[in-house]
Amino acid sequence: MSRIFTWQEVGQNAQNGWIVINDSVYDSQGFLDSHPGGPAVIINKAGKDVTRFFKDIGHSNKAHDILKSLKIGEIDKNSKPDIWQVDQNQKLVAIT
Repeated sequence: MSRIFTWQEVGQNAQNGWIVINDSVYDSQGFLDSHPGGPAVIINKAGKDVTRFFKDIGHSNKAHDILKSLKIGEIDKNSKPDIWQVDQNQKLVAIT
């Protein structure tokens, strides 16, 4: 059984490269330096749902295989906050 993470947990782990794609949570920290587009592409979206960005790029089968290896759990769909704010690092964070 997959571990379930809240949006707050994902946001708190943005510095660790956590991202959400298709309701799955991934820890991309170990992959940042290997990312073909550079680490900034992921770092700038860390702590967020990047499903749209991932799909829009049209990633290869290899990229999907790598993504599977980075999966750490699923997002609790009911934990998404209704109110957000921008923190001092210009990242969108939930107000809980």
